[in-house]
Amino acid sequence: MKESILLVDDELSYLELLKSILQQEGYTNVITESNPLNVPAILKNQKIDLILLDIYMPQMNGLQLLEQITPEYPNIPVIIVTAVDDKEIALEAIKFGAYEFIIKPPDTDRLLLTIRRAIGYKLLEKERDVLRSEGLTPKTHENKFSNIISDSETMHRVFNLVEIFAPTNETILIVGETGTGKDLLAKKIHELSPRKSNPYVAVNLASISPVFFESELFGNVKGSFSDIIDDKPGYFEAANGGTIFLDEIGELPKELQGKLLRAIQYNEIFKSGSSNPIKLDVRIIAATNRDLAASVNKGNFRADLYYRLNRGHISLPPLRKRGNDVVLLSNYLIKIANTTYNKNILGLTREAIAQLRNYPFPGNVRELENIIFNSVVQSDDNQRLSTVEIPKVNDSREIELQKSEVLISFEEAEKKHIINVMGALNNNVRKAATVLGVSERTLQRKLKKIRED
Repeated sequence: MKESILLVDDELSYLELLKSILQQEGYTNVITESNPLNVPAILKNQKIDLILLDIYMPQMNGLQLLEQITPEYPNIPVIIVTAVDDKEIALEAIKFGAYEFIIKPPDTDRLLLTIRRAIGYKLLEKERDVLRSEGLTPKTHENKFSNIISDSETMHRVFNLVEIFAPTNETILIVGETGTGKDLLAKKIHELSPRKSNPYVAVNLASISPVFFESELFGNVKGSFSDIIDDKPGYFEAANGGTIFLDEIGELPKELQGKLLRAIQYNEIFKSGSSNPIKLDVRIIAATNRDLAASVNKGNFRADLYYRLNRGHISLPPLRKRGNDVVLLSNYLIKIANTTYNKNILGLTREAIAQLRNYPFPGNVRELENIIFNSVVQSDDNQRLSTVEIPKVNDSREIELQKSEVLISFEEAEKKHIINVMGALNNNVRKAATVLGVSERTLQRKLKKIRED
């Protein structure tokens, strides 16, 4: 294979072993370097497609090198391979732009699979950059996202990310409050992917009993339970060739996370009661309303599973941050409610619009749907809704919203915005600087200050 791979590690014997493994796999252009201080010069003078980097080296810490080279070479994937299993170090590496974090000695199959994925991701990014330079990227989301009602800038940024991630095979993590439409967005990613003609299987992990987790997701073989008289496929097997949507991933018990991780890493499952692996080709989209990074720090969620799921990160904004979308969605829902209940409500009055705009919608779009449907049922035909059945907001909720979204300093608001943009763009400094409207140097300075705070 013509891809050029740079191995950076102070252990010379390990460098030679890894080089031999890669060459046997067909990677003929493998460069080894035991001194990380020499890496910038190598990158400047040679075309490198992938870097495998150690963390603990006497001349320079691998994280320091990663932080130094990522802004200048954002399109070169970096896989961290280190002997120390430290989740805080792993989080730092991912934050600085690492593609993957693998513990030594790595499983050869997993390492080679990760390398293939990383190189494929790089090629996809290159093709996308060419299309952008030639003006061939879509100018509007109108047709592709016609079933998602929105005219807000925050949602159109989400649509941009969907169009970037959909053609890939990367796992996607969709994060958003309850009722924001994570399931709808996952289905849209599938519909815009090359897998669109293959199965799409949605699974709510919170609804699966831990006792039946393996059998539900991976299936059973005949005789594994007393009432199993034939082999039974699980959700993963049903989604083979297509996409599986794992909703409520944050609710998955810690003892089951390792089993899911293995299925994702190796693209294979073991049916309950069988020791024979089944190879699968399944694209995974996960969703949660939890802060998984915080769960990792608290030890409630496996760091390695989080990294694997968070290849592509999409943060869905709550309805209260989507501007005029609340009115657009309300008018759309009124039409549906009219058809459902054989009514003829003409729309909203200014008073009703003001009510909707001033309500924080803790239940988001799902709550709005309930409010509109209930209001339509109780209103007379051939007139506009003058009032809507909005529940009284709990005082503690109002105080929480004020503290979290209003009573914060400009500096804190800027910090949160930068973190959100970096997360949405997979920590790509170059892209984030463009979105934020600042230079890469300015963004690097701001990121450094955020890390130091």
